[in-house]
Amino acid sequence: MAQGGLWDVDGTGMRKIEDPNLARALLEKTNALDIGIGKDVLIVSTIFAVLPQGITSSLAIWTTILSALYALGIKLSSSSA
Repeated sequence: MAQGGLWDVDGTGMRKIEDPNLARALLEKTNALDIGIGKDVLIVSTIFAVLPQGITSSLAIWTTILSALYALGIKLSSSSA
């Protein structure tokens, strides 16, 4: 939305951003976020491509398990407080 110069501030629908400085700032922030995410994905993909399959399979399984536990809010703590 910011890349098109639009936003929905109050829930009534998309409107043009009137202030050109604010529109430019939102566009720059959005583009920086997109580039940052792209770099992170490239790094992780490269690591998975370089490592042997046995390691990446185990890593992927453990990442999936830990992500599911995190999403479900299950704590992996040794303390029972």
